Amino acid sequence: MNVLIVEDDPMVALINKRYLEQITGVKTFGPVMYEKEIISSLEENNIDLILMDVFLPEKSGIDILKSIREKNIFTDVIMITAANSTDEIKKAFAYGVVDYLVKPFEFERFKESINKYKAKKKLLLNDEILTQKDIDTLLINNSLESQVKLPKGLNEKTLDRVIKFLNENSHEVWTLREIAYEIKISNVTIKKYMDYLDSIGKVDSEMTFGNVGRPEYKYFVKK
Repeated sequence: MNVLIVEDDPMVALINKRYLEQITGVKTFGPVMYEKEIISSLEENNIDLILMDVFLPEKSGIDILKSIREKNIFTDVIMITAANSTDEIKKAFAYGVVDYLVKPFEFERFKESINKYKAKKKLLLNDEILTQKDIDTLLINNSLESQVKLPKGLNEKTLDRVIKFLNENSHEVWTLREIAYEIKISNVTIKKYMDYLDSIGKVDSEMTFGNVGRPEYKYFVKK
């Protein structure tokens, strides 16, 4: 598996390279830090995966990711960055990253991300027709179970309950009141969790107006 490192910090690039060297079956390219260099590397080498930083000298990694997608380049990307705002994370997943690692991270988390990607790549290469189980495996990093660090005031077990309910009813559209009733928690509490899931791009919401003219949000799981 050929991996291109996109990083402007030589020390971080070296760490990423050393991490990759500890994983069998991986060949590294780079580091590079400019969009032209990235495009050239993708054209000259059979790159399977890009490790992309957000903070780069001329253009942010998010903008470069958007640009290469507009050029119909669909090489898989793992973001590796100190940038952890919900806006950046939401954009990154919208442009199709397969994982998002926030610096600093441990080698085991890095290795887990690479190995999951290797398993995905192997599955796609070996099978022309995928079962539902295969597809679920491919989507694990983009599913509702994939979470970043929770904001203050949110509880992981409660979030798991919300996620499980939404996954089991992913074909439905729900109001806050309906979700609160089904999960048996207050409207105020459920709104915090739905706002969080909306902010990281795991659900979509739309505002409607009831009979008395009051605005009401409806939520549905992103496909």
